[in-house]
Amino acid sequence: MKAILFQSALVITAVSFLSACHIDKSQPNFELIQDMMESPAIKPQEADPSTPNHISGREPVKGTAPVGFNVEPLDDLSVAEKEMKNPLAGDMSKDVLLTGQKYYQVHCALCHGSKGEGGVAAKSLIAEQMALKPPQITNEKVSGWSDVHLYYVISRGQGLMGPYANHVPQKYRWQLVNYIRHLQKTHKN
Repeated sequence: MKAILFQSALVITAVSFLSACHIDKSQPNFELIQDMMESPAIKPQEADPSTPNHISGREPVKGTAPVGFNVEPLDDLSVAEKEMKNPLAGDMSKDVLLTGQKYYQVHCALCHGSKGEGGVAAKSLIAEQMALKPPQITNEKVSGWSDVHLYYVISRGQGLMGPYANHVPQKYRWQLVNYIRHLQKTHKN
């Protein structure tokens, strides 16, 4: 008799818990601890009042690196040119160029144009609005830069161009450099 009462109570309890799991979208959420539903997270590009310059996007702490990240000497271009080299130099394989093209079209073509023509010739709404037009990356000056110099500018930025180290993963930046070299070669022909 006790076993039957215990089993009945257990079934009633289980049914109660299961019916409580049904989510009724018409009812507001119950907050056990107040403000748990509100996140203090700051969206990218949003001002952060708790930082000195109110910048929300910050660089990682100096000397730290994510797993799989190779620390690069990108504090000074002359040091970078001495210590780094393009591991994919001259590799114009389909895979390398397609990956480079993907990152170029997403991050670079908006200002520099789909063929690297830069400036007003880029026919880009963004480039047209800029007071100082983006440079042509197929010109002699940029074509004369070393691969490391291109990599450095992509990673650290230059002039009005901001850094893209946080936008283009480290393992794909050399492929982007090779794609820019491909654009420069096709522009000469």
